[in-house]
Amino acid sequence: MTKSGIQRVRIYLNGEDWAGDRPLYTAVLAILRQSGATGATVLAALTGFGPQRQVAPEADRQPIVIEWVDTGGRIKRLLPYISELAPRALITVESVEIAQGILRPSGPFDVEMVSDLMQQPAKTITPATPLIEVLEHFVAGRSELLPVIDNDTVIGIISPRELTWRAGLRFSPELLKALEPDEGMEVLAPLKGRTVGEIVNRDVRGIALTTPISQALAVMIEWGYTQVPVVNEHGRLVGMFGHQEILQAAAQQSTSAEQGEVRVRMVMQAATARVALGQSLAAALAILITAPGHMIFAVDDQQRLVGVLRLTRVLSYVQGDERKLLLAVLRRAQPTPVTALPGARQTIDELVEPSLPAVALDAGLSLAAQQLFIHQAERLPVVDPAGRLSGIIARGALIRALLQQ
Repeated sequence: MTKSGIQRVRIYLNGEDWAGDRPLYTAVLAILRQSGATGATVLAALTGFGPQRQVAPEADRQPIVIEWVDTGGRIKRLLPYISELAPRALITVESVEIAQGILRPSGPFDVEMVSDLMQQPAKTITPATPLIEVLEHFVAGRSELLPVIDNDTVIGIISPRELTWRAGLRFSPELLKALEPDEGMEVLAPLKGRTVGEIVNRDVRGIALTTPISQALAVMIEWGYTQVPVVNEHGRLVGMFGHQEILQAAAQQSTSAEQGEVRVRMVMQAATARVALGQSLAAALAILITAPGHMIFAVDDQQRLVGVLRLTRVLSYVQGDERKLLLAVLRRAQPTPVTALPGARQTIDELVEPSLPAVALDAGLSLAAQQLFIHQAERLPVVDPAGRLSGIIARGALIRALLQQ
């Protein structure tokens, strides 16, 4: 059996060649492994000579050859990194036929490394940056995360999570937009006079340019972030990579239904919170306050999707004592019973807004990715042919499904 488009790379080194504090051949092998190459083998030769025709019998100058067999596209993407690491090495590339064996498949978007998808760096901050300035950035919705730079290197990150859990901010950035100036001053009190250095998450310092997309996603899942900095070998910021970049790549692919494409119904979240028209505002708030993004979908008595209820809309509507009560509830960390919430005698009907476009149960993941990207949404409703709400398709779940195909 043969496979077309397969190539073999040979990299000729000496045992005396070093990269920093380790032998050069181990550094090359590490880049290939971390960058998603199919596989490589290091061969130690008995002796040899190069252009200078010197034959050195010393053990530490023993000739070394790295053989790397992979797809032509993957070799083309990774070879510049090897050439940069070993600029004086002799490197050859030749086509080969595979009679037996399995090579690692390509990525789902015709690209494989974060360097293929990353965006230009967003605003950066330093440990001395005031937290109020950081919050203003998130309220404006310019990005989901900010890299913290010190001495030209990334030392950590700041996201709304750090502002909430480490600085004591009880309101998400989107909710702050619905507050009056005097209300905002009270909410922002925990941030006044404080700087980034007090709450920076130093455990997250970024991923390498050559990190495979699937590995980068696994790292983001482990860290619990939807975006991470991309750094070079010196720890300096070169880009940002996250869910939106993956969705953009998926949206650029063909959205026509292909045979065998995974359907939304296979990866959607079927058990999802919802509210019904005619339901009391107090009962809806009990769900809405803890719902992801402070947003839930609304249905009629036939479970047909009719719109969405957002906490920002409720905040802009309630006034007087009910507003004070709701703000006090939002600032508390513990759950609040329905009987202690405002709106017991009011329904949600006039607060329901038009929903984002729904995705059909049998739509392909590529179409769902396109809709999520276009609308910059974290989640979209999924409906059956009768328009009944069947569940939601979340950005993270869809991306994981795309990478598993």
